[in-house]
Amino acid sequence: MTTQATQPSAYTPTPPTPADRDTSRDFTRDYTVIQAELRQDSAELQRQVLLWQRWIRYAAVVVAGVAAVVRYGAGDAPGAWVPVAGAAGAYFVFTALMSRMIERRTPESGLPAIIPIVTLLADLMMVAALVYFSAPPSQFHRILILGFLGLQLTVFYFGRPLGIAAAVATVAIYIGASRFVPPHVPGPAPTWTVMIINSALFAFVSSVLVMIFGNFRERMNKLRMFVKRVEIGDFMGEYDKSADIRPDDLTLLGESYNEMRGRLVELVGTDVLTGCVSRRAFDSRLSREWRQARRRGSTLAVLMVDIDHFKEINDTNGHAAGDMVLAELGAIMLKTARETDTVARLGGDEFVIMLPDTAWQGAMTFAERLRRNVDEHKFKLESGQSLPITISVGVALAKGSDPVTHDELVESADRALYKAKSGGRNRICA
Repeated sequence: MTTQATQPSAYTPTPPTPADRDTSRDFTRDYTVIQAELRQDSAELQRQVLLWQRWIRYAAVVVAGVAAVVRYGAGDAPGAWVPVAGAAGAYFVFTALMSRMIERRTPESGLPAIIPIVTLLADLMMVAALVYFSAPPSQFHRILILGFLGLQLTVFYFGRPLGIAAAVATVAIYIGASRFVPPHVPGPAPTWTVMIINSALFAFVSSVLVMIFGNFRERMNKLRMFVKRVEIGDFMGEYDKSADIRPDDLTLLGESYNEMRGRLVELVGTDVLTGCVSRRAFDSRLSREWRQARRRGSTLAVLMVDIDHFKEINDTNGHAAGDMVLAELGAIMLKTARETDTVARLGGDEFVIMLPDTAWQGAMTFAERLRRNVDEHKFKLESGQSLPITISVGVALAKGSDPVTHDELVESADRALYKAKSGGRNRICA
């Protein structure tokens, strides 16, 4: 028995679905855990970065010492080496104490946000002291050059906000040093014109660096989030390469991730009993097909399928008989569907079929052919007894231009299925 509607509305209000209908896993709690793990991983990475960067800081102390000897070794400015040596010594002590404190921290305890900030300020003050006490005022722009190295390390390892702070602080230190030249240093102070030009050039190069590396870091963190989601079995995250205004190696990595993700969905997204795709794999395909329908303005049909009186089959003949019915029904649906269609088992005796580029007539014809194939199939128990099996089907369809979501499309098919079962079963409603 079949009930069809002429040009039915895909979103006609109908009674709600039963409360015990299977639902997909809620990943909200998992995402909270993942975000906490990512923050802990980032803190541990920063701890390790500060530890290996200490050797760069120790090398800076050596450079400062050599510079003091070369600059003032001839004795033309007695005592002028003292400020450089004092700054280098203080920087050495700071680096040693900070490294010792960082080494004592564990990955679980994290890294206080103040540590990278204090370290950045110490780096900038060391650079300023080295240039301020060993170079003529006309060479004070070296503060900007050396500060740019620190800016690169800061942006790449500690993020955009601290990188911007490093750039601003470097310019401020350069201007301050240029306006207050030490008495023992010969030569006129740089003019405001020179300082503005140097600062503008530094600001331009720094902004490009912060924009590129800051964006790179944000995209990398997003990709890390996707990988973590895959670890818990959530394959819904997809790297959006179209959002990469300036494609780079990370874009290629994102494409590789998408290919790997698609392959994993195929490998783990199959229901063992029926051979149909799993609910999670179906959700991924539905999202992809709906995006394509949006772009092309094409149609997408969804059919919800439910076995009539399946609980009675299990209760009367046992779960082995129920599994046999599910397996054979899955085979029938896969045989009836096209290669471009998707047949999925949502859970229990509930299935869903997605038909891309299918109009109402095609969707209703497919549903009727499927209903008839099931009705005519001989479901036999091991004893040879035949089981009369029928299905109810709910059909919904939408165009990519319709103001609906793919979730609403599935809900509409679910309501149509409820209508079919309420109307007597073994029928199709839309």
